[in-house]
Amino acid sequence: MNNKNKTKDRRKCISISLSETEKERLMEKANAEGLSLSAFLRLAANKYIAVEQEKEVQ
Repeated sequence: MNNKNKTKDRRKCISISLSETEKERLMEKANAEGLSLSAFLRLAANKYIAVEQEKEVQ
């Protein structure tokens, strides 16, 4: 991978708002899967996108 791609793929911090209940629920599931909350949310978002794209194809 060249330096341009490494820079593009570097993680950036974002902020999201969750209620304490939402945060706890998501953290519990992430921990149960052996994931950080960030990794869990990335996977969930990517899965959502994939499902929606599949719906568009059908």
